[in-house]
Amino acid sequence: MKATTIQQFFKQFPDDTTCLKHLFDVRYGQEHTCSNCNTQSKWYRLANRPVYSCGKCGNHIHPTAGTLFEGSRTSLQLWFFAIYLFTKTRSGVSAKELQRQLGVTYKCAWRMGHEIRQHMGFVDGNAPLDGEIEVDVTYIGGHREGKRGRGAEGKTILFGMLDRDGDIMTKVVADTKGVTLKGI
Repeated sequence: MKATTIQQFFKQFPDDTTCLKHLFDVRYGQEHTCSNCNTQSKWYRLANRPVYSCGKCGNHIHPTAGTLFEGSRTSLQLWFFAIYLFTKTRSGVSAKELQRQLGVTYKCAWRMGHEIRQHMGFVDGNAPLDGEIEVDVTYIGGHREGKRGRGAEGKTILFGMLDRDGDIMTKVVADTKGVTLKGI
């Protein structure tokens, strides 16, 4: 079930335990082979700790290790809800909005937003550009009679960013209005 409304989200992820179980299942699953005893066994959650233990040898797995949740004292449910907010808005989520929605400090909200954006960039394959960046828009589609440039019929708009170190990021956009480019 994919959460599409806030009500559905909180039904799917009512507490931190459910979020941790989801994280474990997505990353490892119950059919996970233990790296210590090399067998597939049942995995059990240790009481009051965000850790799963192998049913055969007791080896521990920390589902949050190597994720943006690692080392955070903020509840997993708040992290999941912040990610949900990012997936449900077209123009991004500001730190002030996260602060209001999650009931956390501005510093915490800013850090969460920063971590989520950074993770989304790497997942999308677009590592963040840095340094001096050049930005341009071009219209692709060959020569046609009539209007040229902005607003030309049947042209594809390509938005590109290039950092001086050679990294480039491009995206096809519907139009060049500020609202469309703001989300990029």
